[in-house]
Formats: sequence, structure tokens, C-alpha cells
Amino acid sequence: MPFLLNTIPLAVSAGHPLFGSQWLALLLILALVAVFILLVAAVGRWLAATHPAASEKIAPGCAATPASSGLKPELLAAIIASVSSDLGPGARITAIRPTPVKPPSVEGLMLQWSLEGRRQIYSSHKVR
Repeated sequence: MPFLLNTIPLAVSAGHPLFGSQWLALLLILALVAVFILLVAAVGRWLAATHPAASEKIAPGCAATPASSGLKPELLAAIIASVSSDLGPGARITAIRPTPVKPPSVEGLMLQWSLEGRRQIYSSHKVR
């Protein structure tokens, strides 16, 4: 057993706290985590500054242009104006994509007919 204790240095100091105090060890670990977070944030800001997104290359306020989105310029201007009036001049439009229109399903049509039928039945009854 003494042979194992001599070969593993952590086993020798297992009962002693790091730096002589548990609070100092905790403070050191928290400081290292804070430094790591600041380092990651700094690298992220550097990458964002040196590699602008594709949307920032097109236009400063809008990622879509009439040629790239397939929209008429009047419709694009109306969308930009409505977003600016609702959200303020600092708002950015990142993408404009048309929503595909799905034909109504049979279940949806049947639901509408059944709801209308129930409405007619309930409205024909006298209220007591």
C-alpha cells in the first residue's frame, strides 16, 4: 500500500485542500471560468468583425433585394416601411421569404361544414 501512495501524488494530498483553503480554490476556479468566458466572447467579436455575414454585404438595413428575393420593388419597400414603423428605425430585416400556400385539406373543409351545421342547430333552439 505505501508503494501506491508514493506513485500517485494526488493520493498523498487527498485530505488537504488546494492552496490551504477551500475558498481560495473556489475563487481560483471561478476566476478561470470568467477568463475563459471573456476569451470566448473576444474571439467571437473578432470573428464577427473580420467575417461579416452575407446579409450585411447586400444592404445595411435589409438582407433581401428585389433581384435576390423575387419581389417587386414596391412590395419590398412596403415591407421595409411597415417593419420600420412597427419596430422602429433600428429594426433589421434578415430575410423575406414567401410562404407557400397549401390547398385546404378535406379534413379542414369537413370541420368547417360540421361547425356550421352545429351553429345552425344551436341557433334554431329556443333559449329558456
